Amino acid sequence: MDRRRLILTGAAGLASACASPPQLPLGTPLPDDRLLFAQAHLELHPRVAAQHFDCAVGARLAAPPRPALTAVFERLAREVDSRVPLAATPVDGVCARLRPGEGRQVGASRRAALAAAYGGALSYLAPDRVGAIAVRVGDLAESEVLCGLTDAATSRAGLSLGAAALDAVTSDPAIRDLLDRAAAEVAEARRDTLESPGCAAERRTLSPLPGGG
Repeated sequence: MDRRRLILTGAAGLASACASPPQLPLGTPLPDDRLLFAQAHLELHPRVAAQHFDCAVGARLAAPPRPALTAVFERLAREVDSRVPLAATPVDGVCARLRPGEGRQVGASRRAALAAAYGGALSYLAPDRVGAIAVRVGDLAESEVLCGLTDAATSRAGLSLGAAALDAVTSDPAIRDLLDRAAAEVAEARRDTLESPGCAAERRTLSPLPGGG
């Protein structure tokens, strides 16, 4: 299977696995730890988003810097921005106060799209961890719903658009060398046996990862 088919297969699998994020009324109380993760998951800037996948990939992806991986995420973020306008309605709540000016996402969730695009790329860079990456994409999408900043249908629409954004980016031959360099960075990160410090908390709070990760 060529690399582009592998990436697209991974993206489709992620979208399918994450197709039904929960929908809770705004203000539904969450356990303290899950609320903390939900708030942290709202930050999906391409320079920091890789850390959300540390435990799924089995590596510390944010430190030291991984410039090629960051560049892949930045390219995906630009594609998502071109496809998913930031259309929001005002909303109150602790998560909304942490993200002033954003409000409740409508139409399609930009965060879900980013999560699906990032996860799809990582499914190529660490193909043996596709299942665990899909679980974490689902957690990222779920977090925005739990925060009351989108609903399940809007999240599903975002996941689909994220997969489409990944398709568009990976159809560009110019991305191939960048993906190869990012793959080398991820492989190097995985050779370090020191676990990311957040993994113990993830195991207590988030969806279990396949393989006990």
